[in-house]
Amino acid sequence: MNLFPKKICPFCKMKIVFIDHKNAKLLQQFLDYFNRIKRREKTGVCLKHQKMLARAVKRARHLALCGFTR
Repeated sequence: MNLFPKKICPFCKMKIVFIDHKNAKLLQQFLDYFNRIKRREKTGVCLKHQKMLARAVKRARHLALCGFTR
């Protein structure tokens, strides 16, 4: 029994090659209430895009586009 059903990666679906750290609106969709990065199982993001997403969120945090905490 799977806790999280298999989902299709939204980045693969839109054929996004690079996740831009300046697109804060897109990054906010993958952060929870406390500005932590959501798990792959919940969002359905593939491993390749999850790594790019984490890197983009961390860069956006240092540029003050996203917060570290709420």
